[in-house]
Amino acid sequence: MRGEGTKLVNELDLTAAPSKVNWPSVIRNYRMSKRLKQAALAADLGVTQAMISRWENGESDPPERVTRRLTDMVHDAFVVAPAPTWMDLISLNPAIEFVTDSMGMIKAVSRGASDLFGMVPERLEGRPVNQLIAGDFAETLDTIREKGMFQNSLVFAQSLGVIDINLASGLKSERVDFIHWPRISQARSTLCVHSGKILTDDEYTARLGERGKKLVMRRTL
Repeated sequence: MRGEGTKLVNELDLTAAPSKVNWPSVIRNYRMSKRLKQAALAADLGVTQAMISRWENGESDPPERVTRRLTDMVHDAFVVAPAPTWMDLISLNPAIEFVTDSMGMIKAVSRGASDLFGMVPERLEGRPVNQLIAGDFAETLDTIREKGMFQNSLVFAQSLGVIDINLASGLKSERVDFIHWPRISQARSTLCVHSGKILTDDEYTARLGERGKKLVMRRTL
């Protein structure tokens, strides 16, 4: 815990030239340590969520008024900053990964999943997953729910198939390989983590041949 806080303070050395301060890392680490969404941090700093997103993506540096405020916030928080949770780490994953609850609501998305869906995480989290996807993948989610994924009846499931994604530009279809497994949230409810990879046609055919079927489930009993 102290190590993470020290890292934040070291990154925020204001004796360095502004260009040497890694503002994307400082802002993202601070926000994650406090478990804040971009919109909440934006409200605290008196800016828009879009500005926070640009600063975290390195598209621009925050103005001096904001850097002074961030410096105070980081120095005040680093001693008691909590360790990142598994949900926090998913949000940083460059691969395709997202989390749903038993009602099919998206609880967290990785950077990779955000790219796949063509939306920033703030627009994805809290939405029903069936608004975004269809095809074999949607059927898989229904099946593993019916088979007890959220009642701890499954250790994990592996699925192959087509995922149809509803984008603003139209429907996009990809062949994917996913693994799905349950995880307990801080609120003690069961969530499901979905981690996957886009496949070429040859990769899909080879993996289907190895497994013999599109959906493989490992039950707890």
